[in-house]
Amino acid sequence: MRYFVGIDVSKEFHVVNVIDESEKRVLKNFKFLNSKSGFDSFKLKLLTLSKDKDSFVLGLEATGVYGENLYDFLSSNGYNTKLLNPFQTSRYRQNYTMKSVKNDNIDSLYIAFLLKDDRFSSGYVASDEYMALRVLYRNRNNCLKESKEIQKRIFSLLTVTFPEFEKFINPFSVSGLALLKKYPTAAHYKGVSANSILKLFRHIKGNNFSYDKATKLLELANSSVYSGKAKEQRAIALNSLIRLYEKYQEEIATLDKEIDSLLNSDSLSSDDKTAIKEAKQRAESIIKNLHTIPGVSTKTISAILGECGDLSRFPTISKLLGFIGLHPTQDSSGKKEAFGHLSKRGNSTVKHALYLASVSCIRHNSELRKLYNDKRAAGKSKKEALIIVSRKLITIIYAIFKNNEPYNPSRVFAMVRQ
Repeated sequence: MRYFVGIDVSKEFHVVNVIDESEKRVLKNFKFLNSKSGFDSFKLKLLTLSKDKDSFVLGLEATGVYGENLYDFLSSNGYNTKLLNPFQTSRYRQNYTMKSVKNDNIDSLYIAFLLKDDRFSSGYVASDEYMALRVLYRNRNNCLKESKEIQKRIFSLLTVTFPEFEKFINPFSVSGLALLKKYPTAAHYKGVSANSILKLFRHIKGNNFSYDKATKLLELANSSVYSGKAKEQRAIALNSLIRLYEKYQEEIATLDKEIDSLLNSDSLSSDDKTAIKEAKQRAESIIKNLHTIPGVSTKTISAILGECGDLSRFPTISKLLGFIGLHPTQDSSGKKEAFGHLSKRGNSTVKHALYLASVSCIRHNSELRKLYNDKRAAGKSKKEALIIVSRKLITIIYAIFKNNEPYNPSRVFAMVRQ
């Protein structure tokens, strides 16, 4: 007898429904806590049905982090556990019920039905090394977003307290931050001399802040439109934001070092002990070759490998493009064939990383710059041309990863168009 185990995961507990080959429910709406004791109680429940682990097929949706520990627990205990795409399970449930109904009990039951019908494709479970890259890059990305939000708040304050400042100097340069910490508003320059300002920069290596610039800054402060209202309170708020901004910059730098260390260490290797040395050498070679693409940074590589994992798992570049969502929507009917906007599905982190890398490649990669200019000359918008460059860039990255060869400019336009 075979059993099909559908698990609906959530933060605090999980719900299970088990059916047999005749679709009879042999375990109905069983709940267990998202804890070690809860996992053990679930395992004991399965043992009451069968002691043969091969008689079970278990499935849970790949919904964020809530199911990660459960998946690892079940897999390490020898259970055949499938990670399912939530879109796939949702469509199956809707087709089966013809209703838009969703709750924990129904979800777990139809996951069991999906497993029994064998109409699913298993999700990819990243190895520890790829997962590490993903965690580091996502954390870096979050720090970067928070940092940008703080920058906006600083700009908002400066719009009132010293609107002329940002036109004179970049507020987030070393010199700009030093000035804002000492003189947070235009009103704080009252009675200050040019020499006092210059003293700030004596300990800043490589600064070129001159006496003339200090004099110009004083002129701007004295003629500023700032009324001086709540200057001390606004100074406190500004310095608080600057401390937060600098802390995030420190964290981003720390994460960058960790990402560099991970990419340059004996990582991304196989678990197969007999092939581990060869796998390490190949991983190091792949990373080195990916860095030969002009315009592609360590951050881009970490984003793609962290989110996509082992690129060789995709049999074709089209499969990888589909995973990322780097393809337009299509509406075809009869003789009508229309292509719309870029698909909203896929991995937004990789899309964003490729978009930024494409902007960099237009500056530093002559082949991709030519591609961009050709598409613009053909009437494509800037965004459309950048998406085409992004598709070409991921094609190049995919080819380098699979073939383990350095970037070859002569082959960029020789590649089959995808």
